[in-house]
Amino acid sequence: MKNLKPVRSVMFAAIAACAIGGAANAADLTKTVTLSDVASNTYLSWEGNTVVEVDLGAQSHLNTFAWDVTLTANEGSFLNEAFVQLSDSQQWNQLYFLPSFLADPDGGYHAGTAQYSGSVDFRHLDTGAEQGDYSFSVGQDGILRLEFAENIDGVAGADAIWNSATFTFGYTVAAVPEPASYGMLLLGLGAVGAVARRGKSLVVNA
Repeated sequence: MKNLKPVRSVMFAAIAACAIGGAANAADLTKTVTLSDVASNTYLSWEGNTVVEVDLGAQSHLNTFAWDVTLTANEGSFLNEAFVQLSDSQQWNQLYFLPSFLADPDGGYHAGTAQYSGSVDFRHLDTGAEQGDYSFSVGQDGILRLEFAENIDGVAGADAIWNSATFTFGYTVAAVPEPASYGMLLLGLGAVGAVARRGKSLVVNA
């Protein structure tokens, strides 16, 4: 039993060293995506829409969104019918971006071309009906899915064209152990092995 006590003490020290070394704080990161001539053709999830996948990294949490877009609604369609769904790859968590709905004086009830820019913090989002935290995690695969779609399929072919679109996503990633912590942990486990071997030899020589 005397040989077990040093081993347990070293294991505790290794765990304590890892905890004291700590994990890096969740990192605040941004990723910018620039697109051009992207069509919104029809209803959400129907064939023919453009889908863009943005890799933010596993379990990343989407917090903010900024945009600078030029959008054209073709004749027979309205600017406020074009939108982008932001979701995880499985579409469990979903937010919808309609650039013209609040920005246009008439609510976007017309065809033509317009430019929109702005930003939003999903953690403090005021929808008009309620205010709350609408930020979400993208999942283990790290994919943020963007689908360009239409509320109403009013014309044959593309209802709207996103002539240019620059999207900037603000997100955090899960905290990870710092490299120094790994080193301290490995050193501690090495000491465990050394004490265990020495303990075994002491038993043999007893």
